[in-house]
Amino acid sequence: MSVASPPSSFTPPDFLRFFLGPAAFGMLALIIAQEACGATTLWLVIQIARDITEEHVSAAGFIAIIVAQTVSYLAGAVSWIFAERAGFGSFGRYMLHFARRNRFQTALLADSQQREQVEPFLTSETFDICFDLVYNLQYYLRLFFQLLFNSLVLGFEIDAGLPLSFAVVFVVLITLQWLLRRPLAAAYLKNQRMTNRMRARTYNAWDNIFSGNRYNFAIWHRDFRQRLGDALAAQIRAILAREGWSAISGMIALVAVLSTTAWVAVQDAGNLPLLIALAATLPRQVEMTLDMHQLTSGLTDLVAVWSRIQGVCEHIYPLADEGFVDRIGFERLTLKEGAHERSCSSLAQAVEHVLARPTGLVAVRGGNGTGKSTLLSALKCHLRGAAFYWPTHDRLSFAFNSSNGREDALFSSELEGESSEEAEDAAELSQQEESEERRGYSSGERQLRVLREIVAKTNYRVYLLDEWDANLDAANRLAASELVDQLAQRARVLEISHRDR
Repeated sequence: MSVASPPSSFTPPDFLRFFLGPAAFGMLALIIAQEACGATTLWLVIQIARDITEEHVSAAGFIAIIVAQTVSYLAGAVSWIFAERAGFGSFGRYMLHFARRNRFQTALLADSQQREQVEPFLTSETFDICFDLVYNLQYYLRLFFQLLFNSLVLGFEIDAGLPLSFAVVFVVLITLQWLLRRPLAAAYLKNQRMTNRMRARTYNAWDNIFSGNRYNFAIWHRDFRQRLGDALAAQIRAILAREGWSAISGMIALVAVLSTTAWVAVQDAGNLPLLIALAATLPRQVEMTLDMHQLTSGLTDLVAVWSRIQGVCEHIYPLADEGFVDRIGFERLTLKEGAHERSCSSLAQAVEHVLARPTGLVAVRGGNGTGKSTLLSALKCHLRGAAFYWPTHDRLSFAFNSSNGREDALFSSELEGESSEEAEDAAELSQQEESEERRGYSSGERQLRVLREIVAKTNYRVYLLDEWDANLDAANRLAASELVDQLAQRARVLEISHRDR
């Protein structure tokens, strides 16, 4: 079977490139502006404290504080808008990358183990990771620039030893954090795996609960309870590792910085303006020690996100079962074309027979478990873009049951950095989606509509139809047969049906 060979690896730095864009850079610029204005406020407080010692206080300083802090607040508020855009954009780029790289890997649909491992990353896990990363970066970048700018103000206006003490504490805590990175990462990775393992068994809960079958419910409940306990234990270990390190780093920062502040006060005991300025900024210095503790201990959160990103990278190129084609029982399958039947002993022979003629209908016949659907999936993988594959399970999107065909194009243009003034209002799109959802179709009606759309909107060399008539009554089946015949007049159609024409 010919399949696209994925890249040798996909690493966290590759994933982080999904975040690069105008939104992320805008968020960074606004964070810098926010903390620069905050440091300006601290500088103004020091100036007012000195003015008090010289007894010439004016309202201008207080007005300047109001202006600087207001600008800081506004910049911080707007930065969240850019953070949200960066999060949604990164998730969208990830989904598009996954879809493009795995586009023709149809065999993955039949590999339940790979689906169970990968699907949480497509439905929830990666989305959560994107926003955890954005929110952590937004918060810790703000702390970093806050500490940098404020410590520089303290160094220039009071004593150079203050920013030096912050720098030393930062280096010490970062070093300790680096030494602890492996056990912390291991704890978070274990937590992620156990949580995903629990989620993978949650999706079938409603089947077991609402069907009223106590036998199946008991089996599901026993398995889920064990997975839930394992996930809880892993979560507790990860929290203990994080909070224990947070307490230690907080004590180190507080002792080091306040010791330096006391030393400055003793050395400059006769300098009244400096002592007043030092006293005025003392609450801010204590707050900065808390910021230092939060910044360095918060790196454990980034380590946790980094570990979760590794999980994304491990599953972005899922590998299908190597024995996928071997599950096809060629000796029990026949390819029927009109009155002629033919057996194939390999996928290569099946491909040769399918491509032997440009048009015509080929029926795949065989008993249950012979691998009929597996054969169609394998042919799709082999033929790649030359074949249209319509599986029995409803995994494909069609225009008749989608909200609006324009949405995909608009979303793609935004991901590529293009602006679209034609984007429809979100409320209108939501109303359209609700309207479409209210339009109920039976499974037979849906299949007939899908066939009509396939005939009208697609143009492929080969069509692979898996049990296309399974839910059709006599009248609809006749109409569907006519549609399949139309396809067979212009292309090669391979179909699975449990009913002979």
